[in-house]
Amino acid sequence: EHETEMWEAPELEFVEPLLHGKMYEEPAFRHYVNVSRNYNMRHFGSDNPLFLDYNEYSGGSPDGLQGQGENIDWLLEIKCPKNPKNHHKYLKFNSQWDLKEKMIAYYAQIQFLLMITKAKGAHFVSFDDRWKKPEFKIKILDVYPDQKFQDNLEIRLQLAQKEKIKMIEQLKLMA
Repeated sequence: EHETEMWEAPELEFVEPLLHGKMYEEPAFRHYVNVSRNYNMRHFGSDNPLFLDYNEYSGGSPDGLQGQGENIDWLLEIKCPKNPKNHHKYLKFNSQWDLKEKMIAYYAQIQFLLMITKAKGAHFVSFDDRWKKPEFKIKILDVYPDQKFQDNLEIRLQLAQKEKIKMIEQLKLMA
């Protein structure tokens, strides 16, 4: 992506679930606020995205933030699974350690956002409005900074940055 002009989006197998998630993100946020009573959370969805830089190579985009400027208290990551069995899986999670064990990519995403914002914690939210019982429509998990995981993530990020620079330099030599 860095070294090409993207004339058309590549065919991605996860486009339908991505579109489903975007379509339900706003209702999920409203439901989250009603259930959590967290009226100070600001939503940054598809219509109002926020990208936060970590460094010149990377960054992240939280779905919500509580706090202002350098003082971010809490962040929000919303998932709206297209497949109800995924939401069912999340409903069974009891702690951030379940998220880490069973959905490492989401855990890493949240830990990276915690690194960027220096927030005290995050809410992982899974929302599926198709469930009949209201208590099963949403799952909210508290996720706190995991320093050991973040340290490892920092090392891996530095290695990835070096690899990217190496690849770009190899392309320059080919030109």
